[in-house]
Amino acid sequence: MARSAVREIPVASVGMQRGEVLVPTQLGDPVHGLLPCLAAPLVAGSLRAKGRLARVADLPPDESDADGRLFVVTCPQANGSTAAIAAAAAPGEALSAAAARAAVEEWAGVSGSRTALIAGSPWCSGALHAASAAHAAAAEHRGTGRRVHVLAPVAMPAETARSLAELGAVVTGSLAAVERGDVVVFPAHGVTDETRADTARRGATVVDATCPLVAAAQNAAARAGDHNNQLVLIGQPGHAATEPIMSKAPGHVTAVENLANAAAVRVGDSGQVSYLMLPGIELEAGAPIVSALRSRYPAVRGAVPGDVCYAPSDRAGTIYSVALGSDVMLVAGDPQSADARQISGQGRDAGTRVHIIGDVADIRPAMLASVHTIGLAESTSAPAGLIAQVLAALSGLGRLTVARRRLSTEDATSVLA
Repeated sequence: MARSAVREIPVASVGMQRGEVLVPTQLGDPVHGLLPCLAAPLVAGSLRAKGRLARVADLPPDESDADGRLFVVTCPQANGSTAAIAAAAAPGEALSAAAARAAVEEWAGVSGSRTALIAGSPWCSGALHAASAAHAAAAEHRGTGRRVHVLAPVAMPAETARSLAELGAVVTGSLAAVERGDVVVFPAHGVTDETRADTARRGATVVDATCPLVAAAQNAAARAGDHNNQLVLIGQPGHAATEPIMSKAPGHVTAVENLANAAAVRVGDSGQVSYLMLPGIELEAGAPIVSALRSRYPAVRGAVPGDVCYAPSDRAGTIYSVALGSDVMLVAGDPQSADARQISGQGRDAGTRVHIIGDVADIRPAMLASVHTIGLAESTSAPAGLIAQVLAALSGLGRLTVARRRLSTEDATSVLA
């Protein structure tokens, strides 16, 4: 798009502090009237990254005592309206004024029409079902004197976790504080048989929110134990669902996460061995291990062939597809989060530049230079509402088209019936 030149407008300096740059969320423009400054978090973030004191606030129209300096560029919006990229400084603040102008020029330099391509939600149906069950239990028993304990590790959106806390529910990794009459919510990953027995001994009411696919895996493990069979569980030993599954048949389940582990598997009867893909891992990651097991044990079979967790593979495919169609990918979440790092790796596998952002202010102009399509992916560690905040800020840089992409594997059994 043809970019407007930076204009300098005199404004009232009421509320402006010495040494700071004021980044308005809205301003009164003599040409366009009252304008929103949707990109304000971006402008403030880049100023702070350079060591400048920046404050985000409204700058309403005020023609009296117009002694401050406002630097502004306008951008068309997708709905036909106009937004502004702006920053202001108090009178006599030459350094602040220079920083304000430079920030506006920098962001104006990467303004333009773009497309935001959003990957689907990181939360699978099992996690969302468990989150809904926990929230319903907390809402039902609020104010009744019955405490609600949600057993960790929990997998749920940040907004659900916050709502649970507001309702008085406690997320805990221990049953130590559970008393008779309390409510205990089992997480989507399930719990061990020992935890189930302990909950019953304490006289608590159970809300079992175990994912149906995890429950099917637990039942498969129990059957293996009952028939004295050996079950190879393909997945990470430290995964939250692993121990609950293995607890169903102690001594009959072996967790295998790579080919080296598969080569080390020893069974007493090669005709009595089966394998199970741990719900929560990508099927593609387990396929080489299945091949290795079939090579060693031709009679090996899948323990629950009809109950397969496709969510991780669908999510990985979605991330790869979004990254492949984008010039840059922004991953919303904690840079230290394993999930955010995994998404980043999947994006880079597609040959795309990837940046993890924990806040809108983490976005820099250089990330968007020569970028027409921005991929957005939400990790499980993302703060509530971050993707929406990013979209709002990006829209302040020009016309923004938003598209969502999600790969989904559907059960087609009914079609064959």
